[in-house]
Amino acid sequence: MPHSRLAAGLAAFVLAAAAAPATAATLSVDIPGCSNVVMSGNAPNYTITCTQQAQSCVVNATPASPQGNTTATLSVACAPGATSVTWQSSRDCNMPTVNPNAPLTATVSESGGRSCVYTAVANGGGSGSTSVLWQSAATQPPPNAPTGCAIVRTPSNGALGQTGGPISMSASCSGGGAVTSWTWRKNATSGWSSAQAPTDTLPANTGTANVTYTYGVTACAGTACAAEVTTTFTVAGATPVGFCSQYADVRFINLVWGGYIDTSGSGSNIQPGTVLVGIVNVPAGVTSPLDSPGVISVVEHQGPTAERVMSISPQPCDFRNFVPGSQPAFPAPDATGATKPMGWSGGINPQIQYLYDGDPPGFAPAKPLLTRGGTYYVNLQTIRSSDGQNSCGSTSCDVRITVTTPR
Repeated sequence: MPHSRLAAGLAAFVLAAAAAPATAATLSVDIPGCSNVVMSGNAPNYTITCTQQAQSCVVNATPASPQGNTTATLSVACAPGATSVTWQSSRDCNMPTVNPNAPLTATVSESGGRSCVYTAVANGGGSGSTSVLWQSAATQPPPNAPTGCAIVRTPSNGALGQTGGPISMSASCSGGGAVTSWTWRKNATSGWSSAQAPTDTLPANTGTANVTYTYGVTACAGTACAAEVTTTFTVAGATPVGFCSQYADVRFINLVWGGYIDTSGSGSNIQPGTVLVGIVNVPAGVTSPLDSPGVISVVEHQGPTAERVMSISPQPCDFRNFVPGSQPAFPAPDATGATKPMGWSGGINPQIQYLYDGDPPGFAPAKPLLTRGGTYYVNLQTIRSSDGQNSCGSTSCDVRITVTTPR
């Protein structure tokens, strides 16, 4: 029997059989697209019925549950095969974008927190769908606070002359989260500047004591902020009448009555060869017992152990009649300060006791008598009394000066 090929649909074919052959024959039917072939009837006429195979499609999404605002890839496979498809999406969801080089695939993105259905309709009539759940957009962990923050200042030593002048700073951080904001303060004023490298102009100083300005900056990465870092600038005070003109480097600092001050924190930045002058203003209404003197003392602070020579006088930079290496190196004091200092001390941690006027005269001149409401100067050199040579080889010779009142 001849070989027959049918092309589509549900079809019936009638075959007329030829005269019976001498031997048995085999009937072979091959009809593309037929999922079922049924032959009925009797010789010599047969009827062949073809049921066409329905096209089915399967759609996949990769990934099947993506994060919002990312891209998912859609692909379709059909049987029988398809050469092109039309993509559809559920209402209010973005339409897929067809890949022109691979028409059976598409890409799509969608915001998070919603479910979308994507359908592919093949050119053969088949279709398939897949549901994609778009996750809420990934929450990024908050950034870490910046670390390793520092300030570079100009002038680098933070010291300006009495006339003041322009200054500049620049802040940077070496680690942690990337800095998104800088917040500067000037003294107690927060929010002074938001620049990474602000500038300022400091006014002239009309007083005798140094005036110190403190600047602090806080670096933040988003809402995560580093601890504030600070720097200081000092405008030198006017040199009062006294004996300071013979010294190349003189620093003035206001001492704290009944307390202490660190020269490092005041911005004085005491160097080898610096003459430090601490200003003591005695309150007008102070009282004290008759038998307990006060003490002005000096101790090391963030500096090396070093010998110092100290005097107290109504005059700044007063080391009159001090002769290093002589015996004695310190002359007898002058209770009035007219011809020489009112008191002397030397050594690693020098200290001087004092009394107020009106206390027993038997203590004078061994102890200086300070007048209520008066101003006195504590003069300090970092030298050895044995030879007058510098005793601090470090770049910082800072000290803590304490004024202990009579008790």
